[in-house]
Amino acid sequence: MYGRIIAGLSCLGLLAACSEESGVRPVPVEQGDYQATIRWTSHGVPHILAEDLGSIGFGLAYAGARDFVCTLADQIVKVRSERAKTFGPGEDDANVDSDFSYLALGVTERGERLLERVSPEARALIDGYAAGYNRYLEETGADGLPAPCAGAAWVKPISPADLAAYYLHVNMFSGSLQLLDYLSRAAPPAPGERVRVRALDLPDFTRLGLGSNAWAIGRERSEGGRGMLVANPHFPWEGELRFHEAHLTIPGQLDVYGVALTGLPVINIGFNEHVAWTHTVSPANHFTVYRLTLDPDDPTTYIHEGKPRAMERREHTIDVLSDDGSVAQVSRVMYRSHHGPMLGASVLGWSTEQAFALRDANEDNSTVLDQWLGMDRAKSLDELRRLHEELRGIPFVFTTSVSADGEALLMDGSRVPHLSDATVSAYKSALQRDGLTGVLASSGIVLLDGSKERDEWPETQGAGGLVPWGDVPSLARTDFVMNANDTPWLTNPAEPLTGYPMLFGTPGAPISARTRMNLVLLTEEGEDAASGKDGLFSREELTEAILSNRGITAERLLAQVVERCDGAAPVDVEGEAVDVADACLALASWDGRMDLESTGALVWRELLGRFSNRDTMDAGHLYAQPFDPEDPLETPRGLVEAPAEGLDPILVALAQATLALAEAGFDPSTPLGDAQFTRKGDDIVPIHGGSGREGLTNIVGFSPGGRNSTLLPRLEAGEFINEATGLTASGYPINFGSSFIMVVEHTSGGPRAEALLSYSQSTDPASPYFADQTELFSRKAWRPVLFTQEAIDADPELVVKEVSGPR
Repeated sequence: MYGRIIAGLSCLGLLAACSEESGVRPVPVEQGDYQATIRWTSHGVPHILAEDLGSIGFGLAYAGARDFVCTLADQIVKVRSERAKTFGPGEDDANVDSDFSYLALGVTERGERLLERVSPEARALIDGYAAGYNRYLEETGADGLPAPCAGAAWVKPISPADLAAYYLHVNMFSGSLQLLDYLSRAAPPAPGERVRVRALDLPDFTRLGLGSNAWAIGRERSEGGRGMLVANPHFPWEGELRFHEAHLTIPGQLDVYGVALTGLPVINIGFNEHVAWTHTVSPANHFTVYRLTLDPDDPTTYIHEGKPRAMERREHTIDVLSDDGSVAQVSRVMYRSHHGPMLGASVLGWSTEQAFALRDANEDNSTVLDQWLGMDRAKSLDELRRLHEELRGIPFVFTTSVSADGEALLMDGSRVPHLSDATVSAYKSALQRDGLTGVLASSGIVLLDGSKERDEWPETQGAGGLVPWGDVPSLARTDFVMNANDTPWLTNPAEPLTGYPMLFGTPGAPISARTRMNLVLLTEEGEDAASGKDGLFSREELTEAILSNRGITAERLLAQVVERCDGAAPVDVEGEAVDVADACLALASWDGRMDLESTGALVWRELLGRFSNRDTMDAGHLYAQPFDPEDPLETPRGLVEAPAEGLDPILVALAQATLALAEAGFDPSTPLGDAQFTRKGDDIVPIHGGSGREGLTNIVGFSPGGRNSTLLPRLEAGEFINEATGLTASGYPINFGSSFIMVVEHTSGGPRAEALLSYSQSTDPASPYFADQTELFSRKAWRPVLFTQEAIDADPELVVKEVSGPR
């Protein structure tokens, strides 16, 4: 089909004559079929070429299934509420609870409605994606699937509605998905009970765990005088939140390169000829919780504006697989208020007097695919901005973008609820007088009064119940804008943002150590600055800076800690005298970075692990002088003074670090690369990078599972010696952090980019692309992005395949 335009192939236009070695298979094509050409280049990156959006979706899904079929199949089982039917009840009925949680959210029904609301173009993408995934299953067969789902009966064809339900679930990451356990068993007290409570930890929405760095460099700071972008999302290395790299082309209509989250038919982070963009998770609130005052005679009726209002009652039934292979049915009655589904656990327990409901701004987000499709095709930064304003489909992330001519723009266009001035005033008053409101606020949850119309989300033209676009924080500049998951006020220190609505955060609030490091890298001057002595960034300087593994906490405090510990006597730790001399010596000789060869890095990590993230942001247990919003890059500063009497907490932390490392079998002088690693099959790959406390841009760590819902095998950490730092008996296992790292430069000849996908493209252990980029990441060996036809044709690993299937 496209042989005539794929120059350099030996079988141009002659599919029937193509050899086995070419990778091309002659495929009978009927008029109207989906038809796409997949051109795989080095590291397994698919370049999808097609003539329409449906075929783009078809080709992208076919290529994607080769790399993540097991993961997507597992997720479809989940959103179908069929985990208990497929895998049994799970430990402590985890699969049963999961099934009922998704029934409570109604993702399957809402997915059907989403299909009716999306544009015809987005619908074509979804339909094509389902068909392409199913085509891969048909061609591969169950026994040809990769581990760990080879031969699995639960890997089945999917429908567009399945995908729509899955997309809705992804949208709700920063809201409902963190409260699934609160949804699954929410039920009114039984007769005779006063309250129905389950003991659960309250999710901390101030630290959801998904981070990122985003830099948009404008023409004033770009060596080439045009726009540049650094994308550095910190996401899980396994499970459904992995990125998949791809290039999508419809000649004359679409030409976009980047990554998509597993199973999505659009590029989420990437670039085209005109613009480049990336995302960082916003700390803004994307939901609110409502406290309902109940009818004393009926805990399923609540009072709204003085009148009783019955909850919607629905009984759901699921199948549960037993150990003997039989299937039993389990039913639960679940309730919704007009605000949204009911919650029921911990401090949000359901009593005879009160209950709690959740309203999620992304529960019915039907424009998300049109949003990213529009961005993929945007021809200017103004168009990118207008798409955000008109569609409001970005679920929970900032957008940091740059145009080819060098204008940089940051927007928090995510779906944030609109609260009236009266609601905000009442909420601030409740923070002072109501204990529960304060407890929830400390976890980033806004509690409103569900009995009053006042606390509904006011609808405005074009925004529904979301913050009106004119109030959304945004900043356009020609030097730079950036975000590292803090509130948007310090996007650029030269122009702090203020005046945005409460749910976006507080202007002037202390910034994280990582945000501070980002800003130092972007603003420091002099010969040793990240941008060089000329103050202008080249593409090479950006790649070096984002993976420099410099940590702001060490740069500000290390010398003073060494001065404190030099010559210190042994330190008492629970009756044991601990000699800290070797640890102090390791810190004194440390280069202050978290590179593979860095010695002393382990001591610093374990020392900081005795303090909180908050301690790295303001005065307290580490810093002597507090954060000053008028001097945000130089404060907090100075090591806290040693107490006049008693033990010095800094030396105690150093002694505890010494003991922890000894327990793990490491010396204070052990290089970071000998202790920090990830596993790829049977191979161990050393990993550089660090943590938020250390204040690096290159974040890596271990996530025990809260950001990854897959039931597929995952990296096991073993028993923690220090869970705060991720230290185990085997060292520091890594399954989270810098994921798709990309630096894009717009030039007069078009975009030029380099990238790394830290965990590699494929989840198939037998694939040559299972560990190749992980090895590159370990060495900081950036690879060129192949965007032009000439670059693709010249790739020595080019493999081409035509794929097609009925619409």
